[in-house]
Amino acid sequence: MFREKLIATLVWAAAIVCATMLVDFVITILILHDSAAYTPLVTFWISTTVTIPVTYGLISGRVNVRQARDALAIAYAAAQEARAEAQNALRAVEEARAKAETDRVAAIEASRAKSEFLANMSHELRTPLNAILGFSEALSSSIFATKREEYAGLIHASGTHLLGLVNDLLDLSRIEANKVELRDEVISIADLCNECLCIVEPAVTQKALVLTAHIDAGLPDVRGDRRALRQILLNLLSNAIKFSAAGATVDVFAHPGLDDGLAFGVRDEGLGISEDEQWRMFERFGQGRHDIASTHKGTGLGLPIVKGLTEAHGGKVAMKSRLGEGTTVTVWFPPERLVVQRRSGAA
Repeated sequence: MFREKLIATLVWAAAIVCATMLVDFVITILILHDSAAYTPLVTFWISTTVTIPVTYGLISGRVNVRQARDALAIAYAAAQEARAEAQNALRAVEEARAKAETDRVAAIEASRAKSEFLANMSHELRTPLNAILGFSEALSSSIFATKREEYAGLIHASGTHLLGLVNDLLDLSRIEANKVELRDEVISIADLCNECLCIVEPAVTQKALVLTAHIDAGLPDVRGDRRALRQILLNLLSNAIKFSAAGATVDVFAHPGLDDGLAFGVRDEGLGISEDEQWRMFERFGQGRHDIASTHKGTGLGLPIVKGLTEAHGGKVAMKSRLGEGTTVTVWFPPERLVVQRRSGAA
């Protein structure tokens, strides 16, 4: 930096000395015509002696001002960068706090749903177990000899219900562990729908419901696990029947789906589900408030199993519902699950 100041000082000083001597010559010789008064050496010495320190001071001040300005600009840029980083950090803290709050609410909701599920499931398990123990104890007494056949039937029904609950729990566990094993075979969706309709017909008759089917003719067969597809349809039908009042219609449908796939599902005129509750229905332990308040509580396993088995086939499931206006659950199977040949018979 000193070198820069020295060079600049010498350059400017030389220029000023030359200008001073030129002015002295013009005034003394050309204007005044006084040769005796013209002393170039004296002029050079005086101008040099005065010019060099003055010029150095000016140059030095200018350089110092420039350095200070540059330092100030650098400090300002650093301050702006620090401010931006502080704002980013503050934004990150706010986002982290919002996420933590969201996670906390989700954890509380999950804990609540789990507690409700466990309470409901314990009731579901205890009911058939109590029936089995009570009726089996009654069978050991000769007092109820005339009702042994009836009690045996009730024990069998309770055991079947209990086995279904255990199977649902095991299915959900396999789904969550990604250990669903599919045994693919070619299946007619029309035949499968008719089979499931026959299975649920007694429950439909008991509740005085109207059971209908809208299955398009010529639908392609699908390649999938028969037990899983039957369970999907039976779970959907069971929910529709459970939450429908006498005289309501439960409809099974199947038709071509999006992207050359296949869609099938169940439509009912039951209680319906509000939009803010629908997301939870496919979650583990998920139950809507209408479900919790109903006298026919669900276990919260049906739709999660439907979702898991559908996704295991590469498909997807969706719900469309409005509170008090019924529910439609649709299962989409991808085109790669369809058999090329199309059936020509009507459903």
